[in-house]
Amino acid sequence: MTDFEWGFVRLDAGIQELRQIRHRLMNCRIGALFYIGVLCMGQPNIQNHFAIPPKIHLKTVALQGANHCIGRTGATPSQDASLADGLEPPSARSRAASHWQILAGPYVSFVRASAKAAHISPVLVAAVIYVENGGDFVGSATRVSSAGAIGVMQLEPVTAWDVLRVNPWQAASNIAGGARFLHDLLKQFHGNVRLALMAYNAGPTLIARGGRPAMAVRYAYKVLQLIKTVRF
Repeated sequence: MTDFEWGFVRLDAGIQELRQIRHRLMNCRIGALFYIGVLCMGQPNIQNHFAIPPKIHLKTVALQGANHCIGRTGATPSQDASLADGLEPPSARSRAASHWQILAGPYVSFVRASAKAAHISPVLVAAVIYVENGGDFVGSATRVSSAGAIGVMQLEPVTAWDVLRVNPWQAASNIAGGARFLHDLLKQFHGNVRLALMAYNAGPTLIARGGRPAMAVRYAYKVLQLIKTVRF
């Protein structure tokens, strides 16, 4: 693709992003009007309408031999279960052991193709997708984090456009770029999956310099724990 054609792709993505912002603003306006309407009606227990369900804490089921499918994991992360707090392993939803396709949600075919092209395990890609979206795939293709990361695999805009040369607003392209990024990180950190995952979360420069942010440590732990729940 020429730079001229790539410019049109980025322009189209920019228009799509503006539409997403407009859509979110409209939803906020509708929600505010609804809330005000309920208040005006004198609803006695309004907080019940907006109650947040309690967080569910579930145990992770470990499966021996899972690590050999993605390479060596290097240093063993802390076994403190609280690090995985708030992430519901899909294995707890059913008594049958999970298959990696559950982790991939509606993106199974994209994950399989992208992992094959990047020469990495689809289990690793699927687990990253699951953690990045907290197990909630609704709207994940156009989800934007508070830090500005975009789409299914939460790619940073600069990484997506300038490094990976993919459109982060398209699910297939986003996953292909994320899988390729994981491959590059695994190569950079000599197959150490834990360090590669930390770099995916916090950036390869910081991890390569010896940085170990608590957030990145927790992120890598969550992904590795999910991988252990998968039936091969």
